[in-house]
Amino acid sequence: MKVKHYPLLNETKYIKHLDNGLQVVIIPKPGFNKTFAVFATHYGALMNKFIPYGEKEYVEFPLGIAHFLEHKMFDMPDGKDATELFAELGLDSNAATSYNMTAYLFSGTKNIVEGLNLLLDFVQTPYFTEESVLREQGIIDQELKMYLDNPSDNLQLGLMENMFKHYPLRYDIGGTVESIKKINTENLMKCYNTFYHPSNMYLVIVGDPDKIMNTKEDSIEKLFDVVKYNQAKKKFPKILDIKKNILVEDNNVYKTTGSKKMDINIPRAAIGLKLPYERYVKNEPMLLQLKLRILLDATFGFASPAYQEMLDLEYISGNVYFDVYVDGLCGYLKVYANTNKPNDFIHYVKRKLLSLNKIILTEEEFERYKKAILGNFLKSLNNIDYIAYSYLDYIIKDSDVFEALELIQDITLEDLKKLEKYFVKNALTDFTILPKDENEILEKLSKK
Repeated sequence: MKVKHYPLLNETKYIKHLDNGLQVVIIPKPGFNKTFAVFATHYGALMNKFIPYGEKEYVEFPLGIAHFLEHKMFDMPDGKDATELFAELGLDSNAATSYNMTAYLFSGTKNIVEGLNLLLDFVQTPYFTEESVLREQGIIDQELKMYLDNPSDNLQLGLMENMFKHYPLRYDIGGTVESIKKINTENLMKCYNTFYHPSNMYLVIVGDPDKIMNTKEDSIEKLFDVVKYNQAKKKFPKILDIKKNILVEDNNVYKTTGSKKMDINIPRAAIGLKLPYERYVKNEPMLLQLKLRILLDATFGFASPAYQEMLDLEYISGNVYFDVYVDGLCGYLKVYANTNKPNDFIHYVKRKLLSLNKIILTEEEFERYKKAILGNFLKSLNNIDYIAYSYLDYIIKDSDVFEALELIQDITLEDLKKLEKYFVKNALTDFTILPKDENEILEKLSKK
């Protein structure tokens, strides 16, 4: 067992690698009544082309298959649904698929050991039938059509399609209406056998081990034993390296602009800046994300001159939002808002972003924004759901959330200025959702 303590954050983690390759992480939160556990595989929507377990050639799988597989994992061979079994234990359960991870989780205040065994068992017991796959295709088809009617989803997807030509971020995690029709029991099983091996998976438990195990003697070791005993009863194939083929890109956007008309009252506009493929060392993806957040907060945050100026010029109708995404291969940042002057808003934001190729901040301003970002993260450490999910999200990106938060203390203004290389014209794109005019709305109503 490895133990690592983070003095600045007053956090400790305990790690064990089991014989089958599974990495188990316990993050104790003494005095907490609630426990949060998440069992995840390093497999998400980015990974559609790979060599299936036991084969020799690359195969391209349908878009959305990782998300589809997540839905089907809750089906049990006896006809029961794992969600109902968690509910019978008084536990809340859920699952989520991202571009590089599929996570199954539960939380609660009682029956945690039973919940852990159920979590491990249902994820490690795949069960698909042609009938259930066909039924799921209908459910996800309706989900995808709902997304097509959602302005926020369309804004995000439009921006990603502008930004990337091949990289899978240009596609919705759920796939397309056409792609999910190609999913069947055979290709689901190939994905499962390849990516759901314990050596490609992590189990993170955040809570009070003494309360979970109802003892104050060796409670952490006994909690590890629960997992070890569960895994020892199962047989897994030999550990093999997973070979994936993910097309990465430079920072040249695929399209510079785009728009779509929908049934909305106020236009929505988003500006994206594409980050190129880079080779990162440990913790760099998360540190880059944090540095960019500091920079965007200083440029567009509520306390920035730009925010007040956009309000005065009526370029925004309320708030302006920004986000940063770095997955360890590629990434982007985006700025978006509701606006009655979308063209003015887009030109203003692009001009501000391009001005960051020469970052002008005082040491005092930099320290203030850095402390604000760090303060928000420190507050989040009181949320056990956030700790577990963030730990997993970053470990898959070769980052340790606790290490990176300590490292941010040492970031200097000179470190921030090294980001200037990203703010170039060829990396910028925009997408706008516009209201339909009256004639288009009347025409649509007349067809109903």
